[in-house]
Amino acid sequence: MKKTALLILYLIPLALLIGFVASFSVNFPVHDQWRLVSLFDKVAVGNATFGDFWALHSNHRIVFPKMIITILAFLSNWNINYEICLSICLSVITFVFIYKLSSSQVKGRGDNLFHLANILTCLWVFSLVQHENWLWGFQLAWFLVNLCVIIAIFMLNIENKLLPNVRLAIAAICCGIASFSLAQGLLSWLAVIPSVVAIEGSIAQIRKRLLVWMLLFIGTCTLYFIDYHPQRQLSIILLLQKPLVTVNYFFNLLGSPIVRLPVISGFVGLIVFLLFVFFVFHFSKNFMTANYYQDRDAAPWLSLGLFSVLSAIFITVGRARFGANHAIESSRYTTVSIFLLIAIIQLWLLFNKENHIVKIRSSQFIYKGFAGILICIIFLNSQQAIAQSQAALSYRQGSKTCLELINYLESSNFLDNSPDSCLWVMTEKTQLVREGAGILDKIGFRKLAKDITFTNKPSKIYGYIDNPQTRDKSLIVKESDTLQVAGWAILPDKLESPKIALLSYGNKKSFFASAYVNLDSDDVAKTLNSNRYKQARWGVTFSANSLPVGETIISAWVYNPDGKEFVKLNGGVKVTVEEE
Repeated sequence: MKKTALLILYLIPLALLIGFVASFSVNFPVHDQWRLVSLFDKVAVGNATFGDFWALHSNHRIVFPKMIITILAFLSNWNINYEICLSICLSVITFVFIYKLSSSQVKGRGDNLFHLANILTCLWVFSLVQHENWLWGFQLAWFLVNLCVIIAIFMLNIENKLLPNVRLAIAAICCGIASFSLAQGLLSWLAVIPSVVAIEGSIAQIRKRLLVWMLLFIGTCTLYFIDYHPQRQLSIILLLQKPLVTVNYFFNLLGSPIVRLPVISGFVGLIVFLLFVFFVFHFSKNFMTANYYQDRDAAPWLSLGLFSVLSAIFITVGRARFGANHAIESSRYTTVSIFLLIAIIQLWLLFNKENHIVKIRSSQFIYKGFAGILICIIFLNSQQAIAQSQAALSYRQGSKTCLELINYLESSNFLDNSPDSCLWVMTEKTQLVREGAGILDKIGFRKLAKDITFTNKPSKIYGYIDNPQTRDKSLIVKESDTLQVAGWAILPDKLESPKIALLSYGNKKSFFASAYVNLDSDDVAKTLNSNRYKQARWGVTFSANSLPVGETIISAWVYNPDGKEFVKLNGGVKVTVEEE
C-alpha cells in the first residue's frame, strides 16, 4: 500500500506536466526554429553536409540537437510536439538516474526523509516553472545536456562491474555530446571533476585520471573552436563596468526557479548560493587526501550543483548586458538553475545522515520545513505558469493560423515591423518566416492555404467592425497618423472563435494588418446568448502609411477553415489618407 502511494506521489508531477503540455502546446515553429528550415531544405534535396550541422547557431555548436530535430522533423513532417515529447522523455530519464544515485546512498529506501528529498527532486525536474522550455520543442537541447551531465555523474559515482577507466570513458562521451549540444555543455567537463576524484583508486590513480580528464577537456575545446566565428562578440570590459548589474544577474538566475521578482529573486539566489558553498566546504574537506572516501557520497551532488553554478556564470557573461532583470523575464534559464536546488536537497539529505551531527533532530526538522516551503513555492509557480501559458495560448494559436495564411499577408509596415503582428510571435525577423514558410510548403512540412474564396456577403453574421463608425463620412488622416480599428468576430457554425481578424483595403484580396480575437466581449456574449463568445472582440492600431493616399475602405475578415473561405465582417471604415 505504501509503495503504491509513493509511486502515485512520484507520478503526479509527470502527469501534471503531460496535462500542461497537452493543454498549451501549439504545433508551429518559433524563433530559432526558423533558422533550421534551410537545413531541412538541404536534407530534403540531398545536399546537406556535416558542415551544415557543424555550423554555429547563435554562437553555439548544436550538432546533436540539429541531428535529433532533423530526424524528428522528417519522421513527423515537423510536428513540433514530437520534440516536446522527447524533452519530457529526456527529463524522465534524468530523474530516474538522479533517483538511482540517491538510492545508492541509502541502505533502506523506506526512509521518509529519503522519499521527501526525491519527491521534491521530482517536483523540480518536472516543474512548470520551465514552461517556456516545455512548450518550445527547440529547447530539447537543454534537457539533452542535463541528461548527459547526469549520466556522466552517475557513471563516475556508481560502483559496478565496469572498470573505472571504462566508466570514465562513458562519462567522457556524455560530456562530449553535451559540449556539442549547447555551449555550456563544455562546462560539464569541469563540473564533474569532484566525481572524477571520487572514483575508487589510489591517490596516484586519481591524479592520473584527473590529468587525462583535463586533456580531454582541452581537446574538446580545441575542436569546438575550430572555424569559430561568432555573430555576437562578448565584452568582458562592459560587464566589469557594471559589476553590480552583473552580480545581480547571476543571483537572479539562481533564484529564478523559486521567485522571479526584481530584488527578491537576487536575494533568494544569494541564499541558495551560500547554502551550496556551505555544503561544498563541508563535504570537500577530505578530497584528495587519504580520507577522501569519507565524503564520497557528496561527489555527485557537488558536481550537479557546480554545473548549475558554472552555467549561471556562463549565461551571465553572455546576457548581463541586457540588464539584471533579463534573468527573470524568461523561464528558459530555470532548467539549468533547478539543478542547484536539487543538489542542495540531496546534500542536505546526506548532511542529516551524518552521525556526528549533535543536533540531528533539529536539522531534520529544518529540512522538512525547508521542503514544505519549496513544495508551496512549486505549487504557486505552477499556477503562475499555467496562467501565463493560458494568456499566451490565443497568441500562439493565432500565429499558427497566420502561418497557414501567409500567402495572403502583404509585406506591410504593420505585419513585418509591429510587435502586434501575428508574424512577430514566430520571430521578429519576419522575412525569415516568409522565406521559411515557402520552403516548408515545398518539402511538405506545412500546407499553406491557397485558392481561398472571399465571401463578401455571408448568409450568417460573422461579426462587425464597430469602431470607428464612419458611416457615410470619411475619416481624414495624415500619413503619419495612427488608426485604431476594432470589432468582434465569431464562427457561427463552430464552437471555437476565429483566432485572428485580418484587415484589407479597397478591393484587394490580401491583408495588411492582423488582430488577435481574444479581447473581453461580455456584450457580444449577452447579445448572442452564448458564453463561448466572451472573448470575441479584437482591436488593432496601425500607421496610416499602411494605406494608399486618397480615399479607401478598410474591411475586416475572418478565416473559416471548414469552408476554406475568408468571410467579410459587417461594416467598414471609410478613410481618406492625405499626404504630409
